[in-house]
Amino acid sequence: MTRFANRVDPGARSSCPALNPGRTTTLTCTVTYLGEKYDYVLRDIKFQGTGISDGRNEQGTLSYKADLTAGPIIRDHVESVLRHQNSTEYDACDMPEHVRLAFDSTRRRPSGSSIVGQWIHVPGISCRYLDPTTRAVSTLPLELYESGAPIHPSSRIGG
Repeated sequence: MTRFANRVDPGARSSCPALNPGRTTTLTCTVTYLGEKYDYVLRDIKFQGTGISDGRNEQGTLSYKADLTAGPIIRDHVESVLRHQNSTEYDACDMPEHVRLAFDSTRRRPSGSSIVGQWIHVPGISCRYLDPTTRAVSTLPLELYESGAPIHPSSRIGG
């Protein structure tokens, strides 16, 4: 969560339901981040026991795959990255301080695009920036890499 949003929330909390290591293969945990609840779906849960037990519990390790179903987009972070990408001090995104984005809007890159992997189109949010050389204002839709960082406009070649 912190990696995608690029911000630490000291008040973040998490909770998971009880787990039976030998039987549970899927589990949904909840993380409260910036006051909003986000679900993590844990899949392919596997327990590898060590054979060491206290008579009631066996020691071991759990492995799993975790998928975040939605994530926070932080306006300050997006604008900061865009200022760096566009070498300008003047940019603004039309969005609240943070937005919850469901990841069902993830799109694959079109053929011929220079963007590697998948990216996330954020509907309804656009950003403007002032080009310091031409003094022109450009507007672009907000699109993010899977990591949560905004995609630089020149990366959209062919897209």
